[in-house]
Amino acid sequence: MFTVYVASEEGLRTQIVEHVKNIPGAVLTGSSTELRQALEECAAENPGVLLVDDTLLTQNVGLYEQITRVPYPVVVMASPADAEAARRALTIRAKDFISLDTWTHDLPAILSRTATPLEGEVHRDGRVFVVFSSKGGVGKTTLSVNLGIALAKASRQPVAILDLDIQFGDVAPMVGDAPLVTLYDLVKGTRHVDQDMVKRTLKRVANNVYILAAPNNPEEADDIRADHIVQILQLLRETHSYVIVDTAPGYTDMNVAAFDFADTILTVCTPDVVTLRTVGQALQVFYEGFHYSRDKVRIVLNRSGSKTGVETIDIAQVLQSPVSYQLPSDGSYPVRAANEGAPLIVQFPDSLLSRAVQHMAAQLVQETEGRQRSTPKKLSKLPFLARLRRKPQ
Repeated sequence: MFTVYVASEEGLRTQIVEHVKNIPGAVLTGSSTELRQALEECAAENPGVLLVDDTLLTQNVGLYEQITRVPYPVVVMASPADAEAARRALTIRAKDFISLDTWTHDLPAILSRTATPLEGEVHRDGRVFVVFSSKGGVGKTTLSVNLGIALAKASRQPVAILDLDIQFGDVAPMVGDAPLVTLYDLVKGTRHVDQDMVKRTLKRVANNVYILAAPNNPEEADDIRADHIVQILQLLRETHSYVIVDTAPGYTDMNVAAFDFADTILTVCTPDVVTLRTVGQALQVFYEGFHYSRDKVRIVLNRSGSKTGVETIDIAQVLQSPVSYQLPSDGSYPVRAANEGAPLIVQFPDSLLSRAVQHMAAQLVQETEGRQRSTPKKLSKLPFLARLRRKPQ
């Protein structure tokens, strides 16, 4: 993870700021249309990189010497045909030069290469949660989307959601998105997937939340293989603190690859006899067929409290596994949110289910990072870098 400060004239500044927000691992610390103000703000909290529009350099020749002494890297954006701009970049000892003709394509790679990582940050692969049920209609996608957003909010770290229901995935519609590129576009015609390819396919849908959407057409699923999924999950966990995988029912090669790769399989059930029977069979496959440890698989009881005649204690006895998380019924709120193309946790943050998912996310973050999160009110009083949550040492 690294921080970015943007100094540019207004029109370009707005575009750059929005683009930086979509780069996994990049955190925008601030922006300004005045170079002097930018340097003053960066002096208070050194960014991982200062991104400067060459136009501001032409207007502030007197600041060149000051820029050469800053302790953070500087990257200049200008036209590649402008020799004077190149000389200005050399004069201020810029670490790199980005062409305005191709900046939207080049920016992620150049920032990742030149930016200084957060001080003291030690890289740890992210934690992968696979959301699964052997029966459809139990709320897997609702949980996947809202848990991803809740984890990003609780951890202040980047989260990726992979839609592995490759024929009928609903992650993108649930966040009101119609992706131009999908999982199919990422893997078609190739056996090897790299980090740059994944970054170009991810779509930012909320603060620190990125989705990799399922194919738009069911027939495109034929081109996706299990080895693709393993590569993608490894790349996602390298750049995201948490990865959520929404799966289709069943034991396809892709699902099994995700199961094997996962740190935790969140198995969703509802309090009805039919679902309990199929989930019980799934647990038997996990424990006796795949030989997973019992702490890898956790039961999530959705629609808890529904008057079905099946109590939580009965469910634990039938499944011979404890219920780790209980999510209450929430009336029409989940359907209304889905119909409006907005995550429940965003549209109805105070609903019963939203609160339960946020509590679940807080538990998972505390368990993963080994410490309690401060409240936003307390965090706001701290310097920016102190507010950023780092991965565990």
